[in-house]
Amino acid sequence: MPSLTRRALLRGVAVSAIAVPLGTAALTSCSTEPSAEEVLAGRLVPLAIAATASADDARRLGAAEPGRVAALNEIAIIRDEHARLLRDEITRLHPASVALITTPSASPAVGSATPGSATPGTSTPARPQPAGLAEFRAGLTTDAVAARQVATTASGFQAGLTASICASIASLPGVLA
Repeated sequence: MPSLTRRALLRGVAVSAIAVPLGTAALTSCSTEPSAEEVLAGRLVPLAIAATASADDARRLGAAEPGRVAALNEIAIIRDEHARLLRDEITRLHPASVALITTPSASPAVGSATPGSATPGTSTPARPQPAGLAEFRAGLTTDAVAARQVATTASGFQAGLTASICASIASLPGVLA
């Protein structure tokens, strides 16, 4: 029976130190499933699109509602900040998903597509522009519900971020009171 020499043992350790990481990398690179980070980034994309859209809606309503222009401008600033924070987190989680954040087109679409379904980096049909403050408030409520849904299923920083955005959006109709 051959005995195991020190030299043979060291060769075996050296080979396994190289082979195991390469084998693991090869096996994990073959996966077609999206990573958890990519999935979460994809769930944040519609929130970023909605934040940009509601900031734009607030600015448009400000022109039509001169008595509420200051409040609507404040809401636009807050929603722009939400969009920036979400974009930053999407970039951190999965940089390629940032391309899914599209800018709503200027005119409302008849039968609009779902957010993020357009070609990356292009315009997506905008949600219908609110005709007045009541519709704008309803849009904010919808945005808060969407953020809450992500917050309740996310964990860690993303849960805190989306919960904070949800709470912030929920408080915005009070600014218009």
